[in-house]
Amino acid sequence: MSIFGHQNDEEYLLECTRYDGGFSTYNLTIQFFQLRLKSNDQVIGWAGYHSWAKQHQRAELFYSLKSDEYKQKGYMTEALEAILAFGKNQMQLRRIEAFVATDNIASNRLMAIFGFRKEATIKHRYQFGDDVDTDHMYSLFPNPEFQ
Repeated sequence: MSIFGHQNDEEYLLECTRYDGGFSTYNLTIQFFQLRLKSNDQVIGWAGYHSWAKQHQRAELFYSLKSDEYKQKGYMTEALEAILAFGKNQMQLRRIEAFVATDNIASNRLMAIFGFRKEATIKHRYQFGDDVDTDHMYSLFPNPEFQ
């Protein structure tokens, strides 16, 4: 629990189900980072890349903060600067994708800040109980020569 920064059994059990379900398939990989406060090393969220198709030099960006108390403080902007640079320089990604709920104003703003382009609006990409999501699909080409 301490390695992943889980604060209770519920968070730990959720992480266990992720491992049970698997983090990768035969050709897709995940690159996972913890977001920690500089002041006390507390885990406040996660970010990174999933659906990383190495042979195609493409991956999907993901990010999440554990609590609303950490939102609107610039933490995700700071984290994405480093994570996008890592994707470009260490992972050598030519294409980074992100799917953002149409009603998630803060995340849609982040996409604009980092120069992502909206390519499509996709209905019913995710389902949460009876609710379904409508998402914007964004892309970023870290190296201008690949646009």
